[in-house]
Amino acid sequence: MTLIIYGGHIVAQPEETEPNLKAAYIYNFTRYISWEAGPEESDFIIGEMGHSGLDSALGTLARNYLVNNRRIVLRHFNSPEDIDYCHILFIPAKCGYSVRSILAKLGKGVLTIGERKGDAREGVALNFVLVNEKLKFEANEKAISKMGLKASSQLLKLAIMVQ
Repeated sequence: MTLIIYGGHIVAQPEETEPNLKAAYIYNFTRYISWEAGPEESDFIIGEMGHSGLDSALGTLARNYLVNNRRIVLRHFNSPEDIDYCHILFIPAKCGYSVRSILAKLGKGVLTIGERKGDAREGVALNFVLVNEKLKFEANEKAISKMGLKASSQLLKLAIMVQ
């Protein structure tokens, strides 16, 4: 997977599939978010509700990249009750649980990323959307702040802002 930031935009090679593009976005989000809360850990943890089409792409990401010189570790949670601390929680479209039930189980310091229509409006920090057949993302600045995180202005300039 090739990850490129070109002129402030996150770009992947043209032959990349949607899961690889989403994984590239997730990795690049780590460069533009500041985590202020959470336990001190040597690993950077990306959690996922259930399993999605991103499993392979996130596995490749974890094997080949670091976040702030920390190894990436993937964790899967089968239900909101199973959620343990993670830096990022990806909520796939087919996870089977409401966003509200998931968000209710999270502590500070977790960047939530969804892919269902309306997830950002329901409180997910970042949400993948297709606009004119191109992968984009929405940002809910209030949700980002509520989790004790800070998003750079560069990231927010690229986002579709929602309340």
